[in-house]
Amino acid sequence: MTYALLRRPETGLGRPMALLGWSAVGLGLLAFLLGLVLGRPDAVFAALDASWLFFAGLAAGGVALAAAFLLTGGRWAEPLVPIALACEAFFAPALGLLAVLLLGARHLFPWAAASGATRLLGAGIRLIVATGALFALGRRLAERARRSHPAARERGSAAVLYVLAYAVVLSLWAFELVMELAGGPPATVLPAYYFLGAFLSGLSWVALVATLRGAADGDARHDLGKLLFGFIVVWSYLLWALFLATWYANVPEESVLLLRRWRGPWRPVSGAVLVAVFAWPFWLLFSERLKRRRGTLALGAATILLGLWGERFLLVLPSLRLEGGAVALALGAGVSLGVAGLFLLSFGARLAAAGEGRAPGG
Repeated sequence: MTYALLRRPETGLGRPMALLGWSAVGLGLLAFLLGLVLGRPDAVFAALDASWLFFAGLAAGGVALAAAFLLTGGRWAEPLVPIALACEAFFAPALGLLAVLLLGARHLFPWAAASGATRLLGAGIRLIVATGALFALGRRLAERARRSHPAARERGSAAVLYVLAYAVVLSLWAFELVMELAGGPPATVLPAYYFLGAFLSGLSWVALVATLRGAADGDARHDLGKLLFGFIVVWSYLLWALFLATWYANVPEESVLLLRRWRGPWRPVSGAVLVAVFAWPFWLLFSERLKRRRGTLALGAATILLGLWGERFLLVLPSLRLEGGAVALALGAGVSLGVAGLFLLSFGARLAAAGEGRAPGG
């Protein structure tokens, strides 16, 4: 039975991708342990925070996309729903990683060491309970959607409950795991900016997987391309809203949070994120002809994913006072790859278990 469970990711992803996933998980575990042994817990927990925000958000956003497909009843999206629902396989590992992250909170949050155990315990309980509730609702939705003859009313109510919980819980993630790091005045648009970005990452992942696996024909690729195009515009609008209000008010305590991300080594990273998430896919997915092509849609979705992955690090790292250097960079990269490998293996195992997996290109 254990061997069968280990083979599931290979069935869903193909042997090369499964081996890559297992290698990434091993590298991530090694990097995390080395960070603790070498006295660099700040680097590994900061990378774990940013990576968790991206991949847990991607998983939650993928299921939210499935809920939206089920609520709207679009027949064109029926082949995409199993792919989107497969993201819920990462919910259980994500909850475990969140527990590890909270155990190392004193190495991450500036207030954790000074405020005592009461505040930390309260924040941890809020996060665990709210996240567990969201994941339970997502699993309930997936189970109902996978039934042979699901009741439309039950499936619809499960989708509505999940979407509502999604907005609330991911706003909590943004507050506890991003805004609490900065220590400055809260940016009220940030929760919406975060959960919209998570939804966009879920949409991009589904578009990438569906395109590479041949689950979307030309018309479906066109529709996916239009959705991606629309949501990168909304994402950019929320980012502009965050910038404009801060720039116009010119309050030092607020503007310093943006200036940290536009000065020094973070400036090229910020520029690369803007190009990857907005400028490049905006041009690439503008015309109908390019949206219908497998190569251009896959490339656009992949660059959006990479850009949003980097953007999660921009939300976390500039707010911290971390020691730099090649060691910290290598440890952080290893931890981030480990979380990526865990997501990939979980997703592939769910595809195989649901009977939807087949070797890429098959």
